[in-house]
Amino acid sequence: MITPKTNKVLNVFDVIIMTMTANFGIRWIAVAAGIGPSSIFLWLFGALIFFLPLSIITAQLSRAYPDAGGMYAWVRNALGDKHGFTVAWLYWVTNIFYYPAILIFLASNLAFAIGRPELATDPKYIMTTALIGFWLIVAISSFGLKASKYFVGIGGILGLFFPMLLLIIFGVIAYFKWGSATDFSPSQFIPGGGVTSNLPSLTMIMFAMAGVEVIATFSNRVKNPRRDLYLGLLGGSAGIFVLYVVGTLMMNVFATPETLSKTSGIIQAFQIVDVKFHVAWLSRLIASALAVAELAAIIVWLLAPIIMFFECTPRGVLPNWMHKSNADGTPINAILFQGVLVSIVIMVTSLLPNINAMYQVLVLMSTILFFIPYFYLAIAYIFSLHHLKMNKTLGVFMASGVLISIALGIIVSFVPSSDLKTMHDIVFYESELVLGPVLFIGLGWLLYRFRKITTNK
Repeated sequence: MITPKTNKVLNVFDVIIMTMTANFGIRWIAVAAGIGPSSIFLWLFGALIFFLPLSIITAQLSRAYPDAGGMYAWVRNALGDKHGFTVAWLYWVTNIFYYPAILIFLASNLAFAIGRPELATDPKYIMTTALIGFWLIVAISSFGLKASKYFVGIGGILGLFFPMLLLIIFGVIAYFKWGSATDFSPSQFIPGGGVTSNLPSLTMIMFAMAGVEVIATFSNRVKNPRRDLYLGLLGGSAGIFVLYVVGTLMMNVFATPETLSKTSGIIQAFQIVDVKFHVAWLSRLIASALAVAELAAIIVWLLAPIIMFFECTPRGVLPNWMHKSNADGTPINAILFQGVLVSIVIMVTSLLPNINAMYQVLVLMSTILFFIPYFYLAIAYIFSLHHLKMNKTLGVFMASGVLISIALGIIVSFVPSSDLKTMHDIVFYESELVLGPVLFIGLGWLLYRFRKITTNK
């Protein structure tokens, strides 16, 4: 096993900023606002059954086991090396599909930033921009966490907090001056259509709130992991939830759910601000800021799974050259290898009929793969309750909430999007969702089995 560098470069403020930058996806506000005011109920319900238990579980485990690797270390300590490896493998593979989804959002916003909004629906432009953006991220990430944290901090402050502050300020002024584009009567906040029809939306919202455990991967880079990591994770999680709820409301002040795009809805809201407040330059500035924020988020999500998988898991599964680190302690060959895989996914997914379909299939495939490690996390937490000195009944209740949530999330992910009209499109969509996870889970099992055989020899 490679011993990772343990430079203590992160404090509690860094943890909060990185947690929010990596996990607060401003793109999810457009998705939620597209549901309408009833999405507030879904945010609250998703937080109660999934996000709150997940945040508490993550904070407790990070304080009890401040080891490099985060979720990998927690599962390994509770359930053994085999299950720890499975988590690290799936966590890494998930992001092969997650990066393209973020990059599509980045490319859509960049089209508005350069004054060419029509490009936001051009698959060739989206594919080309996503590829260029990702390889820029690979270059930045190669300098390691010490250098990358500054870019992540700048991206979070300028690309997330600044746009959200402006959205809230302009939204409040617009509400009292002109009223709301969306009906905010009490009945609109109650989801209609029954439980089944709302499950896909709830799944997307839960996925938006997933991922706070990623920063724990860098625990050996935190100056005081038992204190700074614990407080930083809880503080960052609280900030994420507040911004999601308030941001969704402000989006619906400016636009009705029917008019919002999943990938460029936030820019639509700021284009309305341009007109109402006579600031024609603002939406383009915001689009540029969002592009920087997405780059910052991907850096965290690029480094964390690679550190988890290529630094923390034992050697013998993959060729030794995959574990090679550069002078900054970054597994550079692993990053380059992942860059090739992500590029292939971007090009294949560009064959889907439209940008919204591209975005949704990538998000849902990520959902399926990403939620599976949470089964392990919840079970590992239950096995660790005696060490955490946690009330067993309360601990099992929180873990059960996570288990039930992710089970529902995986099931409803297979419901086809309304953007898919033909049987060909639906078959292609379902095939990606089924074959992608099956292929990568099976490959992970084969890799571990091969390692066992070589070890026995």
